[in-house]
Amino acid sequence: MCKNLLLVLLPVFITTLSFSQVRFGLKAGLNYSSAYVKTPSGAKPDVKGGQGFHLGAQLKIPFEVKLFFVPQLQYSYKSFNIKYINADTFSNKLSYHYAEIPLLFQLDTREDHLGWFFQFGPSFSIAMKGRDEVKKINGNTSSRSTKFAFNAYGRLEANAVLNAGHRFRNNMAITGGYALGMGSVVDDDFGPVIKPRMFTVSLHYWPGK
Repeated sequence: MCKNLLLVLLPVFITTLSFSQVRFGLKAGLNYSSAYVKTPSGAKPDVKGGQGFHLGAQLKIPFEVKLFFVPQLQYSYKSFNIKYINADTFSNKLSYHYAEIPLLFQLDTREDHLGWFFQFGPSFSIAMKGRDEVKKINGNTSSRSTKFAFNAYGRLEANAVLNAGHRFRNNMAITGGYALGMGSVVDDDFGPVIKPRMFTVSLHYWPGK
């Protein structure tokens, strides 16, 4: 399912470049990921955030003079460590490799499209693979590939994204943003609720004029 979705979206992403007013850009940056966690008992364990990165491509499709649609396709690595400290498990580090599809709107503050701008909208992530590392109270550790199933971890993640950025005259831009997880990455009704949170800093390059 995940591969089929990417195979459909990629040709659409490339074909759209044929329109003269549509601009193509590249982006890369760093992530800092954390999460809101709540166990079935109601406890809210501490979470230690982890660093990651992202890189990808984007389009800038005009709606009006200052309003644009900016769909993106990117790879993203995220990780964070949950400090459960219960009778058995001390901590659980989760790390994921995602294919992400942010579908953002961009509002420029100037008609020449330089200076400050803001982006907002949903982002959908598809987990390609992951790692689940568990440290027990007795000091024993285990590590395995993340199990994606109906009663385990889910492959799909949805986020609400808000970015603020600045566009420079050399076709470069920088953004900083926040992504709020809209659902739990755990599909098991009897498991913990884990809703990711992520801060990002990205550099953007728009070739051409």
